[in-house]
Amino acid sequence: MDLKELYQHKLKSVDEVVKLVQPGMWIGIGNLSCVAWLFDRALAERCSELSDIKLWLEFPLRPLKCLEADKNGKVFSVYTGFLGEGMRGRSNVHYLPSQLGLLPHMFREGLLKVDIAVKTVTPMDKRGYFNFSVDITYTRAMFESAKIKIVEVNESAPWVPGGYDECIHISEVDYIIENHEDKIPELPLREPSEIEKKIAENIINALPRPLEALTLQVGVGGVPDAFCKILEEAGARDLGVHSEMLSEGMFRLAEAGVITGRRKSFLPGKMVHTFALGSREMYDWLDHNPAVAGYPADFVNDPFIISLNNNIVSINSAIEVDLTGQVNAESIGPIMYSGVGGQMAWTYAVSSYRSSKAMPSLGWLSKNFSFITLPSIYYDKKSGKMFSRIVPTLKPGSGVTTQRSNVMYIVTEYGAAQLKGKSVRERALELIKIAHPDFRDQLTEEARKLGYI
Repeated sequence: MDLKELYQHKLKSVDEVVKLVQPGMWIGIGNLSCVAWLFDRALAERCSELSDIKLWLEFPLRPLKCLEADKNGKVFSVYTGFLGEGMRGRSNVHYLPSQLGLLPHMFREGLLKVDIAVKTVTPMDKRGYFNFSVDITYTRAMFESAKIKIVEVNESAPWVPGGYDECIHISEVDYIIENHEDKIPELPLREPSEIEKKIAENIINALPRPLEALTLQVGVGGVPDAFCKILEEAGARDLGVHSEMLSEGMFRLAEAGVITGRRKSFLPGKMVHTFALGSREMYDWLDHNPAVAGYPADFVNDPFIISLNNNIVSINSAIEVDLTGQVNAESIGPIMYSGVGGQMAWTYAVSSYRSSKAMPSLGWLSKNFSFITLPSIYYDKKSGKMFSRIVPTLKPGSGVTTQRSNVMYIVTEYGAAQLKGKSVRERALELIKIAHPDFRDQLTEEARKLGYI
């Protein structure tokens, strides 16, 4: 068969392929914007016929219809390394503590596997390839582990150029379904809060001048968005990107000519990432754009690969930080809230390697910066009381997402505390300075009781 005949041969209705799902199966249903949304709705319609279906996915940008149909959580169980908003607090959602960059290896080693892999892809090109679009992460490895491989073609998915593992050929696919009903979800910029703006300003103030030839790693949220905006206003030039996530803020910096990649030491000219989230305008910009390069997570988040970049500025967030610098970005006590993501890999790589040693012949004097950001306080929803996010010790049951030995800077709206190279005593004093003023005396007293000061 030629490619068009092969396509028609494998093209099925969603009602046909969803019948392949049988009780007890594992299904990889895609991630982020690239969940197989049509397949999800078809699963929801079969809810009464099924049992013991286990779904593997990360951070879907919309609530899953199959979970909504399963009112009592008896049919579908979700296994994930990063919880989205619609998955928190559900008894049928199970958290797998793992760095994002390790997941491709885990699929290839057989530690993770699925019976059916299905996710959103782009339309097929003239050579028979489907592109994994804005979610490359561990997709190729997941498809390799699957017994049945299904692609859900969506014309709204941009074709994202990549280094490797960004495509699958029609010869490797068992079934094709077409989604003409949905556009992939967007995550546009939102206006940062005043606290988020102040945290971003404190990051900028900690960076050396001029703001040139920096390589950015930023994630989702108000602080990264505010940081990107301030960078442009501060006259930053010739920035590069090597980042787990390619964000709306980065896209706007590229459009403004601030991100060029010309002075990157590794893969110059390429905005390296493993997934992208943004507006429709950004997705259209990504489509067949040679300035971007999507790679699997085990490449992008490999600490050695990260360290090949010069002048890295890495920004990640936290839920709470203790007075020695231990970072919890995963849970509220034992209750899971988000996940590890790539934070540990980035803080380790940025704090442990000097990029100039990786490329000594180029003569770069490279200095890297890793920032963990958080507001100084939060309000309890039930009592309305205010609590500090800088704490004497982490809550019992909390995950330690980033070890204190890898932390460089902790940033709140009250300043940036440099922890690298400092003793526990010095760390406690620095962190108390950037805590909310209402809690500084209390934290000082607790630090004395713990023997820190």
